[in-house]
Amino acid sequence: MTKAYFKQLFEYDKWASDLLLEKFEKQFPQNPRIYELFSHLLSAQRIWLDRILGIPQSVERFQDRLPDEMKEDLENYHTEWMGFIEQLQPEDFDRVVSYVHPNGTPYSERLVDIMAHVVNHGTHHRGNLIILMKEEGFVVPTLDMIFYVRDKVYPKS
Repeated sequence: MTKAYFKQLFEYDKWASDLLLEKFEKQFPQNPRIYELFSHLLSAQRIWLDRILGIPQSVERFQDRLPDEMKEDLENYHTEWMGFIEQLQPEDFDRVVSYVHPNGTPYSERLVDIMAHVVNHGTHHRGNLIILMKEEGFVVPTLDMIFYVRDKVYPKS
């Protein structure tokens, strides 16, 4: 696993979340679960970074956020993740991160696995969001990573 690869994964993650937030600017979701899930997706990103950095959890796992707060947190968390990834050395990816879950259970996992989980967790919940948005008649964007790669990594001239 390389630094460049994880930077690409986290850029994809932000791109996909930005596309959903753009939809919320045009159509207000009626189901409160839509904002709850998106907010949880953001909180999880911050919680995992807090664990990696060895600092106290700075947000709640399920936290109410208004759309402007979600957009601001998305920007801030992305900037912090990218700064963190940028300073990593190749050997850091195998570093073991130990933390205690809020339920009191201690865990230890490799940094590379946590970082992959953060991106996969976001993808999972964006899939949940797409289903809820379709139920409300949203025209939903395609969020597959290959579309990001085609559009942003290897754009056609």
